[in-house]
Amino acid sequence: MPRLEPATRALADDGTPISPRYGDVYHSADSGPGQAHHVFLGGNGLPERWRGRASFTILETGFGLGVNFLATWQAWRADPARSRRLHYVAIEKHPFLRDDLAALLAAYPGFAELADELAGRWPPALPGTHRRAFDDGRLVLTLVLDDVESALRRLDAVADAIYLDGFAPARNPAMWSPQVLRGVARHALPGATCATWSTARAVRDALADAGFALETRPGFGHKREMLAGRRLPRGTPRGPTTPSPPDGERHAIVVGAGLAGASAAWQLARRRWRVTLVDAAAGPATGASSLHAGSFHPLVARDDSLLARLSRAAFLHALDAWRELERRGHAIAWSRCGVLQLARRHGGDAALRATIDELGFPASFVEFVDADTGSARAGLRVDRAGAWFPEGGWARASSIVRAQLDEVSSRHDARFLASRRVASLARTADGWRVMDASGECIADAPVAVLANATDLARLSPIGTPVRSVRGQVSHVPAAALAPPRAVVIGHGYVLPAIGGIVVAGSSYDVESTQAEPTPASHEGNLARLRALSPEIVIDAEAAALGGGVGFRAVVADRLPIVGALPDLEQPGGSVDRVALRDGLFAIGAFASRGLVWSSLAGEILAARIDGDPLPVETDLAAAIDPARFVRRARRRAAG
Repeated sequence: MPRLEPATRALADDGTPISPRYGDVYHSADSGPGQAHHVFLGGNGLPERWRGRASFTILETGFGLGVNFLATWQAWRADPARSRRLHYVAIEKHPFLRDDLAALLAAYPGFAELADELAGRWPPALPGTHRRAFDDGRLVLTLVLDDVESALRRLDAVADAIYLDGFAPARNPAMWSPQVLRGVARHALPGATCATWSTARAVRDALADAGFALETRPGFGHKREMLAGRRLPRGTPRGPTTPSPPDGERHAIVVGAGLAGASAAWQLARRRWRVTLVDAAAGPATGASSLHAGSFHPLVARDDSLLARLSRAAFLHALDAWRELERRGHAIAWSRCGVLQLARRHGGDAALRATIDELGFPASFVEFVDADTGSARAGLRVDRAGAWFPEGGWARASSIVRAQLDEVSSRHDARFLASRRVASLARTADGWRVMDASGECIADAPVAVLANATDLARLSPIGTPVRSVRGQVSHVPAAALAPPRAVVIGHGYVLPAIGGIVVAGSSYDVESTQAEPTPASHEGNLARLRALSPEIVIDAEAAALGGGVGFRAVVADRLPIVGALPDLEQPGGSVDRVALRDGLFAIGAFASRGLVWSSLAGEILAARIDGDPLPVETDLAAAIDPARFVRRARRRAAG
C-alpha cells in the first residue's frame, strides 16, 4: 500500500480548519457541527432511520477532522430508540497526527468528551483499515486510511446511509470522480440514502449514473442548496460474502478456550451472542496459551506483502484490544518494552535499511537502528543492525485469555464446559451439535466455531493438513545472565526477565508429540540465545533448565484460518465459488504468532458471523479464508 502523507494542521483567517494541500476548508465556516447535523444527519433522515434497528451502517468518503463522526455519535448516544449497534465506516487519505487532531478538536467544546476519547484511541498514520469500538462495542468506527478509489475496491461493507464529504470538486476532483461514486454505489443497499453539501453538475450527474435518485434541498449556512438521494434497486451491493447470520437464536458454540477461542467468544458476546465455550482441558488457556510469556511485534516487507499488511493490522488491533481490557478493569500481564529484530547476516543491514526507508512508516511504529543504537535500546550488545519496534514487547497469553473470558462470563448467560473433548459434530435442523466420544450431545447451537488448534481439521476438513509443530522454550534464571531490557529476535529470541525468569526460544519440531521439555531442545535454545549477542555466555546444563512446551497449529501458507468452513462434499458453482457449511466457522492456525493474530482474528470471525463490515481489506480477508485451499486446488486442476 502507498505510504501515507498526514494532513497539516492549519487554520484559515476566520479560524476554520483548512488544508494547505488542497486550499480548502474542512467544513463550512458557519459551523462544522451545524453542517454535520443539517447536511449529513438530516440529509440521510437520521436519527429517525436507525431507530429500532439491530444494526445500522454509515459510509463516509472523507473523515477529515471527524466532526461528522462526532456529531453522529453524539446524536446516536442521545437517542433512546437508537439502533443496538452503529457502524461508521470512513475513508481518509491524509489523516491528522494524534496531537494535531486533538488540538483541532479542542475548538468544539460540545464534543469534548467524545473528542477526547477519539483522540485517545486515534491510530498511527499507517495505511490500512483500523477499527475502534466505543461504548462497549455498540458504536464501531472502521477507519480506512487509503486513497478513496482504492479503499472502495477493497472494502467489505454495505451501507444504509452515505456521507459524501470531501474538499470541493474543483480542488480535489479525484474524490468525486465517476469511478469513486460508482464505487460508493456498489456498497449501498437498495434504498440507502446519501447526502452531500456539493451540488456541482459533475457530482449530480455521476451520482445519477451510479444509480441514485436525487433531490435538491436547502443548504446549510452560506450554501444555498445541497443534494440528498436514495439508491435505486440496481445490482448487488458489495458486502458480506459469507451466509447471512441466523434469524433465530443468537447462540454460538466455541470449541477451544485458548487465544483463538477466547477472542472469538469475546467478540461474539459483545454482539449479544450467547456463548457456550467447550474445552477438553480442565480450564482455559492450556496448551501454547499457558506458556510463561511470548513476544509480539509486526512484520515488515519492502513490497508490503499480504503477510506484512495482515501482521500490521493484527498488531495494532491487539494493542487497542488489550488496552481496552485494561480500561475495563482486567489485569493483562504485558509490556511494550520494545522489540529489536536483528537483520540477517551477510549484507542484511543494507537490505533492512532500504526496506524501512522505502516503506516510510513513522518511527513510532518501526525504525532502522545500527548495532550501537540497537544495543543501547535493548540493553544487550548486538553485532548487527535491526528493526526497532517501540510498541512491541512481551505478553502472557493466559492473562489475555482470562480477561476476555471474564468479559464473556458477564454477558448473556455464557457457559464454560470444561473437560469435554469434542469427538464429532453433526448438522441438525437448527444448526450444529457437538458430541463426545460416546456420541452424547455436549451442546447444540445455530452456530459452531472451531477454535481447537491442531484438532480443527479432524472435525471439519479444509482441503489441507493442519500440522502440529512442537515449540519448546527455555527458562533461564535471571541471575545466570544479564537479561535485556527489550525483546531481541534473531534466529531465536530472548525476553527481558519476567518474575526472575528469562524466556529463550524456540524449537521448531515438526510432527513431534513430546509434551515435556527435552535436553536436546534446551541445547538448541541456548545455541540460538548465544547467537543473539557476543555478550551471552551461558554454560548452565540444559537438563537443569526449566521451560515449557506448546504445539503450534500450522497450515501450508503459514497464514491463519478465519471464516466459514468449506463444504467439501458440495461441488460449488465455479472454480472460485466454494460451497460453505452454513453456520460452521473456524479460527486458528496462528503458527508462532498467536499473540499478534488472535485479537484481530476474533473480530474478523465475529464480523463474518454477524454480517458486519469487515475490519480488514477484502484481499486480506481472502488470504485467511478457510476455503482458500479448495479454490487453489480447483485452479490447479483447471489448468
